[in-house]
Amino acid sequence: MRQNRDHEGGAAARRLGDPWRELPDAGRGYLSVYFSEPLARWPVREITRRADNKSDPNIETGTYGLFSTCEPSMRNRIVLDGAATIFFLTTRKPHQGRVISGYYHVGWYTEGTQGAVNRDYALAADKMHFIDPILASDLAEPLAAICSTQFRTMKPIDVETVATLRRICDERPDRTAEYLGEVERIEAFARARSGYAYPSWGREAGFSWADAPEYYQTDAELSKVPNSSRNRKWRCRECGYVIKSGALLKKCPLCKQMATLAPAEEGA
Repeated sequence: MRQNRDHEGGAAARRLGDPWRELPDAGRGYLSVYFSEPLARWPVREITRRADNKSDPNIETGTYGLFSTCEPSMRNRIVLDGAATIFFLTTRKPHQGRVISGYYHVGWYTEGTQGAVNRDYALAADKMHFIDPILASDLAEPLAAICSTQFRTMKPIDVETVATLRRICDERPDRTAEYLGEVERIEAFARARSGYAYPSWGREAGFSWADAPEYYQTDAELSKVPNSSRNRKWRCRECGYVIKSGALLKKCPLCKQMATLAPAEEGA
């Protein structure tokens, strides 16, 4: 990969070569809700979420869906529709309402470990900008209604909404460096407690671009795999190990093989 372009505010980016492809921008976008870390000073993803450690938004690499299986339907539509801007929302305190923490402008995509058959596209930002959180209900109308009306995990938004939200975010100081520092601090905290930065992944370290190649799609014989398990149990077809996880993992925590997990039947 060529590494000669920086994010305009935020972590270092790179102009990505094969297997990444440029994503045309049709002007539309998405609101994307994530779990935030209760131990963090800034609203980073919930790294310490019990049995479901979160890796997205992965601002360390400026990616979404590269390491995780989160929101395959949204990632699929972003690629198909050129809906290139993702605004991230989360709830920091109970009953406070959602806040906007920042956005990605997606510049590239590639097939992830589970392949297009599972709508598994990895997204990479060519710009990201994270800010002091804005309470969604404090925005002027109609943005307040668009952003604060309850929806579950994601919501498509039109060209005008994207442009207005980007302008609001871009007018505010970039805090991406603070977010990155908080990710590292929480990972260190988790590692000190359990020996792992991401215990449910069996992962000792954080994420970087050095990890990316093993998460690209390489198996031409992939089959469809459910993205959820009713009993939160997953069996590896390579080693037979059964894990508990709130989400499908791309890598088996035990044998470290890719795209080998599938829901385990009750009693199995």
